[in-house]
Amino acid sequence: MSMGGAHLSKPISEGLSDWRRTAAAASDAGALGGMIDAVARHGEDRIGAWQVLDGAATLAQAETLVARRKWRDLALAGVPVGIKDIFDTADFVTSYGSEIYAAHRPAADAAAVATLRRAGAILPGKTVTTEFAYWKAGKTRNPHDLGHSPGGSSAGSAAAVAAGMVPLAIGSQTAASTIRPASYCGIVGFKPSLHRISLAGVKGLAGSMDTVGCFARSVADVAVLAAVLAGRPDWAVSAGQGRAPSLRLVAVPEWDLAAPWMRDSIRRIAGHLGECGAQVQTGRAASRFADLAGVQSRLMAAEAARDLAAEASRCRHRLSAPLRALIELGEAMPAAQQDADCAQRAEALAHIARLFDGADILMAPSALDEAPTYGDGTGSPELSRAWTLLGLPSISLPAGRGPKGLPFGIQLAAPPGEDIRLLDAARWIETHLPDPAQHDRA
Repeated sequence: MSMGGAHLSKPISEGLSDWRRTAAAASDAGALGGMIDAVARHGEDRIGAWQVLDGAATLAQAETLVARRKWRDLALAGVPVGIKDIFDTADFVTSYGSEIYAAHRPAADAAAVATLRRAGAILPGKTVTTEFAYWKAGKTRNPHDLGHSPGGSSAGSAAAVAAGMVPLAIGSQTAASTIRPASYCGIVGFKPSLHRISLAGVKGLAGSMDTVGCFARSVADVAVLAAVLAGRPDWAVSAGQGRAPSLRLVAVPEWDLAAPWMRDSIRRIAGHLGECGAQVQTGRAASRFADLAGVQSRLMAAEAARDLAAEASRCRHRLSAPLRALIELGEAMPAAQQDADCAQRAEALAHIARLFDGADILMAPSALDEAPTYGDGTGSPELSRAWTLLGLPSISLPAGRGPKGLPFGIQLAAPPGEDIRLLDAARWIETHLPDPAQHDRA
């Protein structure tokens, strides 16, 4: 059930700078709050991106904002930002995608939410998440075709940005929960290095891998959002001076799971980038990097059993069957297996330079295929598991459309801590991607 091109041909926001100008021109708090509320509701009856959408709260935030001295000078002055419903918010119910917390009202904002408010952002509400950011999907549909999934677990955040409801949104990633929805929805999704953005006040799934993710329509916009959240203004400014990056397409076993058209498309895009000046090499991952997706899967189960111990203890019967299965797998996992998996991760990190083999950036598909149908779930995380396990900063850029006419993305990654390198490379690649009309696989 496609929405048709009319709904997405002209996004509500052409860029973050447009939002800033519009907000700065607002005559009063009522005009600002009303504008944001109206935009956030654009297409919501069809897409279902929001768990909570509150016009009165939006107006109250606008009133608070315009009362601040020199509010228009703030980094995100008047910009609406979607907040995934695993981030605590004092003025909205925070349910973590679970009926267990249907009426839960946190006492304080998560650190990331507080940071956004200080920067002048206005939060229209909470975007839909899968249950505890794991598997069970919510109501959200893909804005490009309502019969398909927007991905998960950051479903609402990705869909809200893709549909033009908000220019920015935050989500999270433990396996592929930022990269995959960005790919399915045709937007930019950025997962920084571990611990660069605070997780205080965020419901955890697997503490050693949980990471805040950022969504926008361009690399420049996602860099501004991430820079605010991380307290790193240098992330928002290009340091690469237009230098073409060196790229490596490194084949791991998960590559073989991708649809043939996807593998062909990524190779063709890499060839085009090489013609534009990027250095491109190909190769297979060394054996120490071969089973990292399996390591991530097992460690996520073990950590979920610990991080969701309260819910598993008090109301296990109210958890979905897949989440119960994950927790039970973690509870039963032998200590020796956990130790071996942690050791394999440490071994891979100690030799991370071998994975890059002199290249600046790794490149791969963002997902195995286009978005699955809504009834088939939120899609496979296999192509992001290993990079998330290792804490590599990664980003998905929209790269065209597949055989069904749905978006797909390319995934880029840099070594841990090299977020600026990644953002600079992504800026260059974004401007040199081939014309989608020549490379779409419709």
